[in-house]
Amino acid sequence: MDDAELARVTEGQRDCLRMVLQHKSSKEIARDLGISPHTVDQRLKQAMRHLGASSRVEAAKRLAALEGQDEYQSLACQAPDIEDEAIPNPQPAATKGERADPPSPERENGNHASLQRTGWIVAIVAGAAIILAALFTALNALSEFTR
Repeated sequence: MDDAELARVTEGQRDCLRMVLQHKSSKEIARDLGISPHTVDQRLKQAMRHLGASSRVEAAKRLAALEGQDEYQSLACQAPDIEDEAIPNPQPAATKGERADPPSPERENGNHASLQRTGWIVAIVAGAAIILAALFTALNALSEFTR
């Protein structure tokens, strides 16, 4: 790899690759950069193509090597981010260039949303069964009445 290949990688692609080295997902990278996860994935795919890498991690490692950064650290060596979870922050304020996403009901209520969905499915199936039974009874009564 040479400087020509490195020059083809845009600054936005480099930002995404650097965050891949921090073991961040596309959603986390998107949140940090104020762009969509789809844009992150597109930037990473283009960077992979420019660097001749078969994965996003491999592309990130190649970029780090070209930029003269320290060797890639494995996930096992990473310290846990306890501070982020220790301080409750229900809805962080959006900074300049960052979107504030509304809180997800599934994140706030845990398993509540899936239980609610399951309850609705059961209610719909039970309602359909009652309606079919009533229709069958009505048709049976009608046939008895016409005899």
